Amino acid sequence: MKENIEIIAKSAKVISDNKKMIAENDKLIAKLKIKEKELNVENDRLNKLLKIEEQFKPLEDNPNFVYLNDCKKFVASKLIGKEIFEPTKTVIKSEFQEITLKAGKSLESFLAKLKKENPSLSYLLVIEGNMANKYDRSIDKDNLWGYQKSYLRALAVYQLWQSNSIDFRKYNVEVMICGSGFNGICRDSVEENNKRFSIQILPKTENTNI
Repeated sequence: MKENIEIIAKSAKVISDNKKMIAENDKLIAKLKIKEKELNVENDRLNKLLKIEEQFKPLEDNPNFVYLNDCKKFVASKLIGKEIFEPTKTVIKSEFQEITLKAGKSLESFLAKLKKENPSLSYLLVIEGNMANKYDRSIDKDNLWGYQKSYLRALAVYQLWQSNSIDFRKYNVEVMICGSGFNGICRDSVEENNKRFSIQILPKTENTNI
């Protein structure tokens, strides 16, 4: 009788332990399913980004722009190295307005196509002003005047486009205007060519925590 009681007690403990293991396995399976779902969402997000990168090819091949692959920026090709502003001023010279407008219209056309192909996505359009340093690069890279002036020049480009009915925001686009002054990445080794403004288009997609 005593042995039977011990066997029953051991069996009950085994059953109890098995139930605990099953419960823990169920919890682990549930966690793995959640993780799998998160990974699938992230995979879809990355696939969308890869697809969008392919759709940027037409703008990369557009003669109105030069694509800077290292920093994923576009520069108005016909304005590189040109003094499109009067010295110390932020108004675009009349002889360069048509070229600037042409670049803006090409950009708007491209963004319209992006919206048509990806209606659920939105984008951040960065318009960045750049300044050329002196031949000996004697102006400090963090010169405050350079930051202010390059921002105002980028703003002047945007305002020219806006005043000519070029509206990027209707294509799910948020516009950010900034100036890197005498600083910034992907600066041209020929200092004069840093008299320019650059464009960057960043797709905005939902992030998931993995």
